[in-house]
Amino acid sequence: MTDRIAAVVFTISATALAVYLVVGRWGVDETYLATRWPLYLEAAQVSLYYTSFAFAVGLVIGLFFGWTRAITTQPLRKILRDARRAHGPRFPVGPFIAYGTKYYLRRVGDGFVATIRGTPLFVQIMFAAAVLRIRFPQIDPLLIGVIAGLVALTLNTAGYQSEIFRAGFQTVHSGQVEAARAIGLSRSGAMRYVVLPQALRLVIPPLTNEYIGLLKVSSLLLVVGILELTGFGRREAFISAAVFESFALVTGIYLLLTVPISKVVSWIERKYRVPGLGIQAEATIRA
Repeated sequence: MTDRIAAVVFTISATALAVYLVVGRWGVDETYLATRWPLYLEAAQVSLYYTSFAFAVGLVIGLFFGWTRAITTQPLRKILRDARRAHGPRFPVGPFIAYGTKYYLRRVGDGFVATIRGTPLFVQIMFAAAVLRIRFPQIDPLLIGVIAGLVALTLNTAGYQSEIFRAGFQTVHSGQVEAARAIGLSRSGAMRYVVLPQALRLVIPPLTNEYIGLLKVSSLLLVVGILELTGFGRREAFISAAVFESFALVTGIYLLLTVPISKVVSWIERKYRVPGLGIQAEATIRA
């Protein structure tokens, strides 16, 4: 506790010193801060709306692709060999699809995650906007920006959440699944009653980090004309020439949003963690 207090005091002191060195000579426009901060809070609500919607939809997509990428599949060569043995050299397409359904789902998930993680969010937003403008030129440009921003944010967070869920599923030991099957549970029952309850608890911290990260990168929505928090602060800085005051409010609001979220989720993680699994278990062993 003492170390945390010292860290907070040191951070505040360093920030105050930096502010004094940068704007101490000219002073801070306190009137601007006192009169304009409600507008910044309204812009922050826009950021929260976009982030929360994209995160919620991406949660479903990420859970699906995380599950498909965590399941064990046979190599494609073995799938083809088994299909030929069962149906001859000219086996029909149906049995081949049936043999390799898991394989196809996993490869689709791998391709989706590789595409999302291999390209910047800025490029994804611009690509989605370009596709919509070319395909639907009659739609209002502002609406195109809204749709493109939501689609890009949703797919981006879905790709990263997929990796989080995959790691959570694979953390649960396969022996537990085998034990569940031995007592009569089906594969879906083992997933529902054994794997999911543990995996969902394990992925709470990284999912929280993903939400916070998504909230911060939602600032890129300004490139398609959406006035979220950063875009609003940028506009205010150019209009009023209060550059420091504008981005000081933006910075303060981002901290006001992200720090409490991380603290609350840390408490939830400690309260509902799975004994013997995760980082806490390793820390307990070392202690």
